[in-house]
Amino acid sequence: MKILLITQNFYPEIGSGANRLKNLYIQLSKSHDVEVLTTPPSYPNAKMYDEDKYWSNKQIDHSKDIMRFKMRADKQSKSMVFRLLYYFELAYKVRVYVKKYQHLYDVVYVTSPNIFLPWAAFFQKRKKDVQRILEVRDLWPDSVRDVEKMNIELFFPILKFMEKMMYKQSDKIVINNEGFREYIKRMVKNKPVLFLPNAFTEKETRFEDVPDEFQVIYTGNIGFAQSYEKLQEMAHKLEENKINFKIIGYGMNAHLFHSYIEYKDFKYVTFEEEKTREECLVEIRNSNIQLSILKDSEVFLNVLPGKVIDGIASGVPVVTNLGGYTSELINEYHVGYAKEKATADDLADAIKRIKEDKMLESNMRNNSRNLLDSHFLWENNIEKLENFLIKEEFK
Repeated sequence: MKILLITQNFYPEIGSGANRLKNLYIQLSKSHDVEVLTTPPSYPNAKMYDEDKYWSNKQIDHSKDIMRFKMRADKQSKSMVFRLLYYFELAYKVRVYVKKYQHLYDVVYVTSPNIFLPWAAFFQKRKKDVQRILEVRDLWPDSVRDVEKMNIELFFPILKFMEKMMYKQSDKIVINNEGFREYIKRMVKNKPVLFLPNAFTEKETRFEDVPDEFQVIYTGNIGFAQSYEKLQEMAHKLEENKINFKIIGYGMNAHLFHSYIEYKDFKYVTFEEEKTREECLVEIRNSNIQLSILKDSEVFLNVLPGKVIDGIASGVPVVTNLGGYTSELINEYHVGYAKEKATADDLADAIKRIKEDKMLESNMRNNSRNLLDSHFLWENNIEKLENFLIKEEFK
């Protein structure tokens, strides 16, 4: 098959979305002719990608299959107007490309959460027997409405209608969180849906011994969806209990959080700026707990964040306030602690229990390794996607 992957975020950008599409490209390219339509790296800022350390994959660096649009508008602008201009510009360019070249492909695979890309790729006349695959990584526009400073109530009914039409225009849907399945099936019935979680490659997989000094780690975005206030509470709780807490963060509120840590003069809480994925994985493997916190919202509490999988795949217990599928997964397989809308006290108590019970931590680490093998290896999961693309039905 010849496959076109359309994504706003792609290698060498940090973040689970870019890493997911990088692995989809690498794994699918083993058996298929795959091209990627994307943009120059700019998340969380374009300047950081001047450093060679982010360009660590020679296969992609020298590939002629990666097409990057030159963008005039700035995605990282603080002005919502200019950010919308970026989305419209990208959508227009995707629309023009797909309209002109879609006949060259068997599959056009578009990933959200940028909802403008599926609209641009799908809402036009289809040529030949090209399959339209929609990958849903976020329930948009619900997630936007739940983000602070994003008032879209006036346009919300229109956006919901467009969301439903987007699902209808797709031939099949891929989800990265099992919790999305029922939501989508309520909007469009009899649509083939495949659960394909974020995962690790066998090459990425590595486990370390339990570190001598107990440490909790939080890695990743500190933006709108993450609970900034609860992260502050956790910093205070762990400082009070003299538990080392390392944050490796980027995003909208990262610098604000860094300033807060310095202002409070914490002794056990430290902050470091963004690192490469490989550097973050080293830090996670040398920690005892991976912390994952999102806002107490139905939309955000039912996702499966990349950092949860990073912890599981590193053999490190995960502590989180998430519910839904993520909570069921963590508690059923005993790889950490999960409680929907858990308070900072709940999370701190869970961390202390693990800290004080070495056998409990050891069991959780062993369970994580088993769960990785059964659920979160790309080499195994990619076969499910290939079968999904080939078969007429997949339920």
